[in-house]
Amino acid sequence: MKTYAGLHRTTIAFLVFVGVMAVFASEASAKVYLDINNPGGRRLPIAVPSFIVLEGTDPAGAASEMAAVIAGDLKFSGFFEPVPAEKFIEDPRKKALTREEIHFPDWTAVGAEALIKGGIRLAGPRMEIEIRLFDAVQGRMIVGKKYTGEIRDARRIAHRFSNEVFKAFTGEDGIFETQIAFVRREKDHSQIFIADYDGANAAPVLSGKEINLKPRWHPDGKRLAYTSYKRRNPDLYEVDVASGREKLLSGYTGLNLGGAWSPKGDSIALTLSRDGNSEIYLLDPLAGSLSRLTQHSAIDVSPAWSPDGSRIAFVSDRSGSPQIYVMDASGENVRRITFEGSYNTSPAWSPRGDKIAFTARRGGAFQIAVVNPDGTDLKILTNNGASHEDPTWSPDGRYLSFSSRRNGRHQINIMPAQPGIAPLAITSKGTNLTPAWSPRRP
Repeated sequence: MKTYAGLHRTTIAFLVFVGVMAVFASEASAKVYLDINNPGGRRLPIAVPSFIVLEGTDPAGAASEMAAVIAGDLKFSGFFEPVPAEKFIEDPRKKALTREEIHFPDWTAVGAEALIKGGIRLAGPRMEIEIRLFDAVQGRMIVGKKYTGEIRDARRIAHRFSNEVFKAFTGEDGIFETQIAFVRREKDHSQIFIADYDGANAAPVLSGKEINLKPRWHPDGKRLAYTSYKRRNPDLYEVDVASGREKLLSGYTGLNLGGAWSPKGDSIALTLSRDGNSEIYLLDPLAGSLSRLTQHSAIDVSPAWSPDGSRIAFVSDRSGSPQIYVMDASGENVRRITFEGSYNTSPAWSPRGDKIAFTARRGGAFQIAVVNPDGTDLKILTNNGASHEDPTWSPDGRYLSFSSRRNGRHQINIMPAQPGIAPLAITSKGTNLTPAWSPRRP
């Protein structure tokens, strides 16, 4: 199986040469159309027909794939409602791409208030794409972009334009070019995988067959910390995801687990059992210095940083059952924040700083919950008969990924961080655990 590093090398051309080759003059003012703070409100109807093949042939189906990816991105966001393709009345043979060529009443008649049109020129493995976003009601272009690259880069280009659409309508950056790292468990080993946020292009990061656990992204989005048994001890490693090069970060006898990078990327909070008990430590990976943060006879695990780096959430059983605690980054001012239920674990601090997501056992099943950092306003987000564990936040703090167990197997799911919304499974092969959502790509 090709590793993620191998796939990364094949897309260097994309990273170097694909980009915005031209920005068409926008005909619409920089107006924010959607209230980003009202995710439960009205969704904007948007039509995303299959892209038009302007030159060459498209045996790989890039034209339809790109439209489907953009429609999927926008629907998942919770702010858009793609118009079903079966409602379209425009003649699909009509190569209408510009404002002058498009008959906008064909689109408003099917309920679309916004329209995305794309055209592709193909020559061998290369392609040039023009994509335009229109206000269908006013018949004006909002955003126009031109990209060039290889056919295999179609999904990445589509995700990039989805970010443009999200930005144009909400005023905020999208998350559609992000990735999710996770553990895939096999019979005798477990491997770290990376996939696009929607589950596409999943590939292993490492080539070995050891037991590897708990991937965590560095803030630069280029490295992962993880725990591996390759030396028959749970040691903490770092891997460069582009090259696959590994580096030992912490190899003390006993546990070296849950390496969480600080927001600045200059230190790692982790659990060590070097002194016989599981405690939270702070590691400076450059200097190699180590400081102990917790001082308790109970088990302390699963550190998670606040986005400003001033506090750390963690799990401790010092009350008699696993509960979420928060302390200053110095280890001082430890305070318990969960009191409902007898099992609360796996904290993840929102990038917005206002919520901590965690795993809560309720009624014999694990659910994803959120709580304010001061312990108020606890909410259970999932409750659909399955067990859900190990939440991780998207970089904008609007979405969560976690592992869900249905039919005896765990799969990675994503969903908006709101109660009552069905999770979307992004994996289906194998048993997949402990996701970690990446920062945005530069």
